[in-house]
Amino acid sequence: MEPSGIGDWGGDWPPGPPPDVPLPPDVLPEVPHQLDTLPDGRASVTIGDVSGLAEGVHQQGDNPYGFQGTCGLCSCAGILREFGFPVTEADVVSHAIVNGECVVDSDPANSGGTTPDMQVRLLADYGIPAHVEQMDSLEEMADAIEQGRGAIIGANAGVLWNDASYYEYGQANHAVQVTGVARDPLSGAVQGFYINDTGTGQAGHFVDADTVSAAWLDAGGTAVVTDIVREVP
Repeated sequence: MEPSGIGDWGGDWPPGPPPDVPLPPDVLPEVPHQLDTLPDGRASVTIGDVSGLAEGVHQQGDNPYGFQGTCGLCSCAGILREFGFPVTEADVVSHAIVNGECVVDSDPANSGGTTPDMQVRLLADYGIPAHVEQMDSLEEMADAIEQGRGAIIGANAGVLWNDASYYEYGQANHAVQVTGVARDPLSGAVQGFYINDTGTGQAGHFVDADTVSAAWLDAGGTAVVTDIVREVP
């Protein structure tokens, strides 16, 4: 969906004044949405259950094996909680070890890493079908969130955290769960995304569109997206 002009999100609104919270035409009504204000003071429409999905988020490494590279597993745990499975990092790490769905190294600090395919397999083990996508635009990720799908992106931690020591070669070296999208109330343009980042322990953290583009799209645009949508009561 590309906005066609200021105050026009695609032309599918019924006649009369716009609703109190303007939304793109393809947003499912069950997906939480609200008028909001971004950290920099801009008005915004937040789409997604950002606060609800922030519960249980912590800094990765909270498992009995001492595995530290568990960002992908923690993101999978977040998706599973999103779909009603009350799992912890320890639960998911244990499952991944038994089923060959994470890296196991002699050094626990280098253990726990996952590929997107491993994340898909792990989610499927719990009954959540998902797939790997290579996305080319922020709109594609916004669409997934607005449809109520769970999503994990592979990003470059150095760019995401503005810390050159984590840049390495600019590749995707960190996984985060995407929980919401922020859009401009007038134009509908994507202003950024909300993420749960277990590398820092930040939940419901807003990242502006330019940073997401540089950290994620420029690193390949890889995402794990659920095939099913979440039912929000």
